[in-house]
This record gives sequence, structure tokens and C-alpha cells, in this order.
Amino acid sequence: MRPSAFIKVPAGFIALFLGSAMAFSVACSSGTNGNPGSGGSGSGGSGSGSGGSSGGSSCTSSDTKTCFKDGKADGPLKGYGWIALGAEDMLTDPTCDTDKHVIDSAHACTTTTNWSTSDSLCMSGKIPALPAMPAQADYNNNWGIQIGVNTSEPPGITLGKSYASITITISGKPTMGLRAELHVKGEPAGQTYCAELTSGEAIDFSKFNQECWNGDTADTSKALAMGDIQNIDKVGIQVSSTSEDITVDKLCLQSIELK
Repeated sequence: MRPSAFIKVPAGFIALFLGSAMAFSVACSSGTNGNPGSGGSGSGGSGSGSGGSSGGSSCTSSDTKTCFKDGKADGPLKGYGWIALGAEDMLTDPTCDTDKHVIDSAHACTTTTNWSTSDSLCMSGKIPALPAMPAQADYNNNWGIQIGVNTSEPPGITLGKSYASITITISGKPTMGLRAELHVKGEPAGQTYCAELTSGEAIDFSKFNQECWNGDTADTSKALAMGDIQNIDKVGIQVSSTSEDITVDKLCLQSIELK
């Protein structure tokens, strides 16, 4: 399997405005072994989507902890949140525009995003099952759903500091099979570093690799360089497609802590 990647592409795929951050979903070939396609990214903006009610989480931002307010981060990360999804996947939360329609390949969102909570970034939706013997095209069109945040607003300013670990706290479902995703400024848009994610558990930055699905056998030349931690410009989580249907139910990004 291959991690999603934060990619901007021309028209023809799903383009989403989230907060005033635009996220693009794209299918991108990744080799000959039936690997998933690639994801999207937020490109920032000057406004914000409409926030919902409090999700009940308690988060206080600091110089090491990022919390969220009405779709925007506060703390070491200060950018807008974004969502990206494959062409066959669907989001029922967040919704789009005043009619609050779902977001899918037939209903891209280019106006106002309606976040369901004011103190976290939440998503709900459906990821259909992959066929028994998926081809590359199956992964390209149905790679899953991402939620994430830019490090700055406007985009382009990186973390600017090195850390040893990252802790991402989430709520909702699924709780298994999740990946943390990082992008380094200046590297190809489709190149990201991933690691297995468990809510509330610190992940050493040394664990991030472009081929994290290979576990301990991942190519060490594909690992995140420790000198590039300060150059990270996007952080996200992904629910990837599998051989079974997946219901994403109020999966909320509540905080990101760097130490």
C-alpha cells in the first residue's frame, strides 16, 4: 500500500473549499503493485467556514499544543483545516454551502464549508470496499478520506522548529487502520511521510517514512530526515480504503501536540 499525498491538480477531480482552504482530491498512479492513489491538501485562504457547536472536547493551545476553533488551528500550527477524498468516496460531514449538501464527485464544494463542531475538525462519510483483486484504477478512484491542517495562514510558513515526537488526539470511528501524514515544504507535492496512528500516543518523527506500510522493513532512505522536521508544512490523518466498506463516523481531529 502507499500513503496518500498532498497534491494540487487541474480541474477534473474533486476540489473542495474548507474554511477558505482549498483541498484537491486526485488519483495518482503509484507503481505496479496495486497501490492506493493519492490524496489532497489545503492551500490556505483568508476566511473560514462556519463552525458548529462545541464537540465537548477540552483543549487549550500552547507553544507545543495545537487546538482548533471554527476550522482554523491555533498553536504551533496556525493554518486552516481541509478535507480530501477519492472520487468514489463521500463526505456527509462537513457539508457545503447554505443547503448543506454532501461532498462527493458530483457535488464538489467551492463555497462555504459547514464544520459540525467549533472546537475540532470532524468528518463523516463512506468509503466503499475495494474489489477482491483491485487494480491500480480502483485504488486511484477509491483511496479513502483525509482530514488535515496547514501549518500556517497564509500557507508557506513551516513549523520552523525541530521536535522529537507528535501526538495526534482524535475521537470517533474508525479507530484502527489510521495513518498520520506529513508533508515537507519544497518536496514534490505527492511525496509524504506516514506512520501508524493511535489516538493520544506519541509518534517519534523517526518513525515517519514514505513507505510506512512496510513497517520495520521500510527503506531507510525513504525516512523523514530529522533536519526536515522544521520544514513540515502540512499535517493530516487518513482513513484508507480496504476490502470492506468503511463508515467514517464523527472522526474528529481534536489536537496535535509536538514535543
